[in-house]
Amino acid sequence: MTQKKLDPFLPYDKTNETSIMHRAAKLKDRSLNELIEYGETIIGGTNTKGYFGQIVEEGYFLIENNNSPLPDFQEAGIELKVTPMKRTNKGLVSKERLILTIINYDEVPERHFDIFLKKDSHILIVFYLWEENKDIFDYKFLKAVDWRPTPEELRMIREDWEVIEGYIMRGEAHLLSERHTKYLAACTKGVGHGKDMRSQPFSDELAKQRALSFKASFMTELFHSHVDVGETLIDGSIGHQSQSILFGQWDLGETFEEHVSRMLDRFVGMTCSQIELALGVDLSSTSKQYYSMLVLSMFGVTKKKHIKEFDEANISIKTARIKLTGRPKESTSFPAFKSEELVNQSWETSDLFDQLDRELFIPVFQFNTTHPENEDRKSLVFKGAFFWYVPDDDMEVIRGVWEDTKQKILEEKFDDFVKASDGRIAHVRPHGRNSLDVDTYNGKKFVKKSFWLNDTYMMEVISNHLQKRQ
Repeated sequence: MTQKKLDPFLPYDKTNETSIMHRAAKLKDRSLNELIEYGETIIGGTNTKGYFGQIVEEGYFLIENNNSPLPDFQEAGIELKVTPMKRTNKGLVSKERLILTIINYDEVPERHFDIFLKKDSHILIVFYLWEENKDIFDYKFLKAVDWRPTPEELRMIREDWEVIEGYIMRGEAHLLSERHTKYLAACTKGVGHGKDMRSQPFSDELAKQRALSFKASFMTELFHSHVDVGETLIDGSIGHQSQSILFGQWDLGETFEEHVSRMLDRFVGMTCSQIELALGVDLSSTSKQYYSMLVLSMFGVTKKKHIKEFDEANISIKTARIKLTGRPKESTSFPAFKSEELVNQSWETSDLFDQLDRELFIPVFQFNTTHPENEDRKSLVFKGAFFWYVPDDDMEVIRGVWEDTKQKILEEKFDDFVKASDGRIAHVRPHGRNSLDVDTYNGKKFVKKSFWLNDTYMMEVISNHLQKRQ
């Protein structure tokens, strides 16, 4: 594309950081159509999935489309990314992960973490609002963020990179999964259907093409925790409801998971009442969120806030209550599904896959008697906590349960779903508030149901991880 100067009053210099940020600051609350009208952008690019971003890069910032391992603004050392947000009932969230760069498996043994550092350690991120059925030229820009990782973020990202590199160096690039990491992920990239297989240096087995990316959860938190480059943060906060558990407390030589475990170790063996007394809090034991609120208090997170690092890494807290035998009081449930939606999903786009394709943080509380139904909630003893994700082989078993459920719904066999007694890791059973809390499919009504991880399966998971912590 031919480059030309678009603003006669303030010459744009794409080699100068100040000039780049000044130009980015003019995007907020405007659309491509408005920029074209004011003569501040030129149409270019190819009508592909990334067409909008390509117009912004080539037409507004005058950057040629490229696959260089160096930043887009090479002289300024700044990478440019354009990414969509969408409205949900929870507010604005990232529509998708942010793709950084394709991983060349053969380069990893030579370049190591420089693959990230040289290109993506300083990024100008342009956020825009995606709206269904709206012309892309009418999408509104929300903000442009000048992002450099904090020391804590960089440590987290480096940990993630070391996990990814470890798989490649062991000749296991074909086993990589986004569940293995927290902020920086190795996501599949390409058309799929086996057409994007790549060689790897330490194995003859082909691996899916993957790209370094920031998880959508990380991008959501980043959007809410940063202001536009044209604004000044006056009070040190923009009101997002999350709190870091790292600042000033993360010891050198300690991994994030070790740090989190250390924060809770002092409470192991204490009852919930004793923990509350030690923390100086008095929580309502009648709340359904009692144990989650207690865990947050144990981390020092207050005022109904979330853990910033958990939000960024899409880590869900899933408390477990176990009997004296070590068996969970109940199977682990997930939100009730909507049959009309489930049958129109594939496994990898399903709600259940999304709920499982992440890391879980599991604090464990144990009952003191053989009659847990009569035991006061504050009398339970904290046994420890651990990070866990569903292993790939187990995910395949659960996939079979999900596909069976989809087929049974299509056949309208609403009382013939997989049972816990079938021993298939997961099962389906009612999850409505009462008999009036119903789901519908093809005009037929039935009590809402959900997927559950079997208590026997979770008993083994909990036992194995708590033993490792001892």
